[in-house]
Amino acid sequence: MSRLDIYNKIIILAMIVAMTSGCRDTTPPLTISFEKKTSLPGNGRASAVSFAVNGLGYVLLGRNAANVQLTDCWEYNPAQDKWQEKSSFPGKARVKATATVLNGKAYVGLGHNNNIGVYNDTSNLRDYYAYEPETDSWTRLADFPSNYADACISFAYNNVVYVGIGFSEATYGSEMWKYLPEENKWIRLNDFPGWQRFGAVVCSNDHHIYFGTGYRTGNKNDWWEYHPQSDTWTKLQSMPDKGRVNAAALCVNNRFFVSTGRHFGGTLTGGHVKSDLMEYSPSTDAWYKRGEIPDGGRENAIGFVIDGKGYIGFGENDERVLNDFWSFNP
Repeated sequence: MSRLDIYNKIIILAMIVAMTSGCRDTTPPLTISFEKKTSLPGNGRASAVSFAVNGLGYVLLGRNAANVQLTDCWEYNPAQDKWQEKSSFPGKARVKATATVLNGKAYVGLGHNNNIGVYNDTSNLRDYYAYEPETDSWTRLADFPSNYADACISFAYNNVVYVGIGFSEATYGSEMWKYLPEENKWIRLNDFPGWQRFGAVVCSNDHHIYFGTGYRTGNKNDWWEYHPQSDTWTKLQSMPDKGRVNAAALCVNNRFFVSTGRHFGGTLTGGHVKSDLMEYSPSTDAWYKRGEIPDGGRENAIGFVIDGKGYIGFGENDERVLNDFWSFNP
């Protein structure tokens, strides 16, 4: 083979590599910007829950800047950028509850009663309720059948509500359960195969359910996909940091975002709250930083999605409980 032939082959190979790399171009789009919205009435809120139904957002439970646990429920109208108080949650005040929307109803419950404290077998709350926005009414449902009820994940898929992977007074959980609304019944599923934990996040659409982060004697940054049909899990690319707990996750226009949270640890080990907006790309199994939430880092924030726009805010940092509220349109 002549030198010219070798040279030509090298050029062709280089062109193929360049073309292939172009097909897998992972250059991120422009940084996502945030728009400030009207704050929730009151002096801030952390460890609350949120959901969106029929073009309206809802925030409830949690605790305020005076560390008082709450039962009030507020409705957010994005067209008017206004809040309206609705019927209060009928159970005890609590933090770190769960909330999931299915077929126009919100399923809310579980969590922790901070007034009792940790390491007490009555501090975790297992009561569960359905909220109907059209009638502004609550209905009590069957209690969650596990004491791993603090800081769980929850999502809906194919007319079923899924709840699990929470904390039980002194131990971390890996249990997963599904709730059948038509039968008012809970069914135990396979345990999550990764590290037991609490304070993780989940975000999903009609095709994918992604889960990760949290804490179990250390910050977790792993990322998984759950497959409801087979009740199995697949491990994906971990987040490109040292882990976080008490973050927020959103699926906006079929794009998957994780934001805020705390890398738990003291000042000597780099503990800090986070303000980043990270996106997971299923097509490349990779993570990209898309921006920073204004007003600094936080944990225990809330987030919901209305008409292709993400909303995120509230929470707390090392100094105070926050009351700012933001939207972004990716």
